[in-house]
Amino acid sequence: MQTPELRFELKHFRDLTIYEVHDIFHLRDVVFVVGQKITAVSEIDGEDPKCHHAMLWAGPRLVGTARVFADLDPMVVGRVAVHIEMQRSGLGTTLMKEIQAWLGERPAELHAQAHLENWYSNLGWKRVGDVFMEADIPHVHMLLNSL
Repeated sequence: MQTPELRFELKHFRDLTIYEVHDIFHLRDVVFVVGQKITAVSEIDGEDPKCHHAMLWAGPRLVGTARVFADLDPMVVGRVAVHIEMQRSGLGTTLMKEIQAWLGERPAELHAQAHLENWYSNLGWKRVGDVFMEADIPHVHMLLNSL
């Protein structure tokens, strides 16, 4: 069986098709609500229209997504998600490297689930501060391209 070709896109919310919005929300629901049982906060939080949305496609299937608050300084990366059937396959690294290429040298921050701290560190992110709880899950604050 041939592996579908990967394609990366990053679009502002206003430029997404209704099908892309659907696929993004569906993937985040599968990863965060179904897979991780996060119900402490709403997955659709009203913040998406302010963001650029990264999409990693394997053929016609959305397999990875994240959102970037590009108008903030530093920019904020969040809702990083890889389909639960494809986690630990390298797709998350591909997704984050594409996002980081788009960021260039601009500073960014994210709240990483604490168990993913080493993975983000290997991508160049640096932890600042102590572990904190977000959506009932331990997280760490991480920075990229900061002084």
